[in-house]
Amino acid sequence: MLFYKVMNLSLFFVNVHIFDASGSWTLWGTKVWRLLDLTVHCLRSSVSSLQIPFDEEVIHGVTEAGFLAVSYGCRRLHYVLYFCRQMTNAAVATIVQNCPDFTHFRLCIMNPGQPDYLTNEPMDEAFGAVVRTCTKLQRLSVSGLLTDLTFEYIGQYAKNLETLSVAFAGSSDRGMQCMLEGCPKLRKLEIRDCPFGNAALLSGLEKYESMRSLWMSACNVTMNGCRLLAREMPRLNVEVMKDDGSDDSQADKVYVYRSVVGPRRDAPPCVLTLSGL
Repeated sequence: MLFYKVMNLSLFFVNVHIFDASGSWTLWGTKVWRLLDLTVHCLRSSVSSLQIPFDEEVIHGVTEAGFLAVSYGCRRLHYVLYFCRQMTNAAVATIVQNCPDFTHFRLCIMNPGQPDYLTNEPMDEAFGAVVRTCTKLQRLSVSGLLTDLTFEYIGQYAKNLETLSVAFAGSSDRGMQCMLEGCPKLRKLEIRDCPFGNAALLSGLEKYESMRSLWMSACNVTMNGCRLLAREMPRLNVEVMKDDGSDDSQADKVYVYRSVVGPRRDAPPCVLTLSGL
């Protein structure tokens, strides 16, 4: 393994860790984007994987301008995991235009419901650009202020998407319905803290047969909705986990998955298995 430790330039620094010879990089501790802009030419054009972690002790971290600089210098990027405080629709659209071969695009804006900080608009067009441009996309994590329009884009354009992670997003059940009606190769769907309820859950009856799993937590799904799903799809395992002190009618965490052996026998007491009920 190779390490590029601290590169000093004026008062700025970046700590770059090269995971392997195939071109996987992690950028740590970049205080301002200008250093990335100046050092991006040091990155090989063959770099294909990039991770930018989140550091609470760094006030600004790697901003969208730094991410843009990387995209101009590393056109072969196909994997990115980027934690940030804020983002813009225009920056994401330009990044994916520069790097259209993304197969994994995981953008994690740490402030839930954060809009485009320049226009104050939802981040719908950012992820619309991702799914329209990156036709090879297999894994997507979305964040920021998102309406159902984001999920309309995903359902329409993400033809090769296999894994989708959603948090603090959506306007109504329609958002989840769009994902389940589209995305023909979807295998794993993870949702938390979204307004999706029973109508959204039950809209995927046919889809769940071809999926590996569905996870929903802190959504608007009820126990009755989960029971109906279990009755309608007896070959699925439907598990519900209740939070302490929660409403008896609410399904706090729901895990739906397929198994050839039926319900598992090692479920802890906090897990209620509805399959076959």
